Amino acid sequence: MSIALPDNPLSAQKTLRKSYSYDEACAIGHMRELRRRPVAVAKFSRELAAEMLLSDELLQQCSSLRLASYVGRKMAAMAAGRSEVLDLCCGLGGDAIGMASAGLDVSGYDISPEAIVCSAHNARVAGVAERTKFATADVTQLDIPSDAIVHIDPDRRSGGRRVVGLSELKPGEEFLRSLVQNTTGGAMKLSAAMDFSELDDWPDVRLEYVSEDGVCKQLVVWWSPERLRLTASSSQAGEDAPARCATAVWGAINDPQSESISADAPPAAFGEVGRWLIEPGPEVIAAHAVDALAARDNLWRAYPGMLWLFGNESVDSHLARSYEIIETVPGREREIRIALKKLDAGLVEIKSRGVTINTDALQKRLRGKGDRRLVVLWTRMGDKQRAFIGVRR
Repeated sequence: MSIALPDNPLSAQKTLRKSYSYDEACAIGHMRELRRRPVAVAKFSRELAAEMLLSDELLQQCSSLRLASYVGRKMAAMAAGRSEVLDLCCGLGGDAIGMASAGLDVSGYDISPEAIVCSAHNARVAGVAERTKFATADVTQLDIPSDAIVHIDPDRRSGGRRVVGLSELKPGEEFLRSLVQNTTGGAMKLSAAMDFSELDDWPDVRLEYVSEDGVCKQLVVWWSPERLRLTASSSQAGEDAPARCATAVWGAINDPQSESISADAPPAAFGEVGRWLIEPGPEVIAAHAVDALAARDNLWRAYPGMLWLFGNESVDSHLARSYEIIETVPGREREIRIALKKLDAGLVEIKSRGVTINTDALQKRLRGKGDRRLVVLWTRMGDKQRAFIGVRR
């Protein structure tokens, strides 16, 4: 039965109650709202989301189709001619869709029957049903071949809260280590907030911090001693520590673009404040790749430990933002206000590093009556605070 529903949730419920029971109407209304939610956060296209089966928990856990497509392409390159991969803890099937769209045959497993119903349905409406199959299973009990190529997204929620550390994941650290050591290659999605030192003793892996829309969304652990050699050098954390890289992903949901940088680089040079302030992206900071960005784009630090960099030119990169500095003042509100007034400021954006300020309240207080949209980059340099007033390019 197809019923045209009004946009207002209460009106939609009244319409549904004419044809369905209370429980059925509530279930349909809830699914309708869930299908709208991923569109709002750009996880899926409007057309695909309108037909997907979802749940609150599965939707919170899943990646966007853009990130799934990016990882799917790399998985296809890792498979090197082989077509079949395993998708463990497949959730609602987003990653399976990304891998199948890249030309792989995907066998998905999840301990939740609800997830398997959702993933099978979602693969079908995404047009990749012929390349996917799903089954309910405890992945820790599967007989996984040693030559398997594996993707796994362990559950990062426990007791209704997000978890970060390896010890809190499901399946647990012991199984995840074994998977890396005993399969040919694969990718493991972890929280971008996890301290990567937890992985220091994992051999033959590479850590990739991936961002989307200016937010560092995930840490992907890649393993494949034979097939995935993105770099031959080790990271600065130590000769035995995993190498790291940072990647920004953008563009069409089904056809993403990306830019990456390895974290392997000597410490950045120091110099005076330059004409341009360069703000590394969150993925670059998470991967500790700020020095690598400085080396690549001829940038420098103005103070030890400072994450913002300086240069003589802007940086054309999705891994950083460039601000042309037009004024430098002490990091005090009065001095900043006076400078902004002289510069004919209108809307003012506040960005801070190393100082605790209420940026939302401050932006309202510093908004001027002029026409220029300016950015105040407020930081601490030793025992002093400085504010760089600039224009985003």
